[in-house]
Amino acid sequence: FAPHLPSPLWWSYLSAPHRLAATAMPLSKDDVSGIETVAHYTHDEDQAYLMLYGEGVFETIPIEADYTVGDMKLWLNFHKGKDPAEYDLVGPKGCWKMGAGSEVLGDEVVISEVMGERFENKWLMQLSLFPKKKSEASGQWESTFETIEEWVPPPPEEAWDEEDDDEEKWKKDVEKSEADN
Repeated sequence: FAPHLPSPLWWSYLSAPHRLAATAMPLSKDDVSGIETVAHYTHDEDQAYLMLYGEGVFETIPIEADYTVGDMKLWLNFHKGKDPAEYDLVGPKGCWKMGAGSEVLGDEVVISEVMGERFENKWLMQLSLFPKKKSEASGQWESTFETIEEWVPPPPEEAWDEEDDDEEKWKKDVEKSEADN
């Protein structure tokens, strides 16, 4: 380690994802005007991409480590005319993992932090737009999204039994279900 260079520990602390929230600077309208959609996404080891999906939007854009949910709302407003008061952006609850659950993300949330491994490995990520509903009483826009808790699939021995292969039973169940409706 050379004395004229900063300690490797110092750099790892500054570049750790938990530091991004403190150092993230909101994008400007000029910044988001230059973020163009990607017509045909392919994995890129050097660039992370985020899909914005829902409410008439289906776009994939490049993102950087310090982009926030608020930045994505600014992008949606600039490029799609979406009023941020009228929808929520929903992503993983906590940090992404299979079955993590979903929740409304605040504007200050740094996307790379909630996407974790997906961002680090440059896998395609997604945030979903959910419409808000205008309250008749207050006139305020209110969330329609209900937080989804973590889901853990049952072990294989509990997820399947021999009755699952019984086609006749399945047909009877379908007939009963259709008759009930």
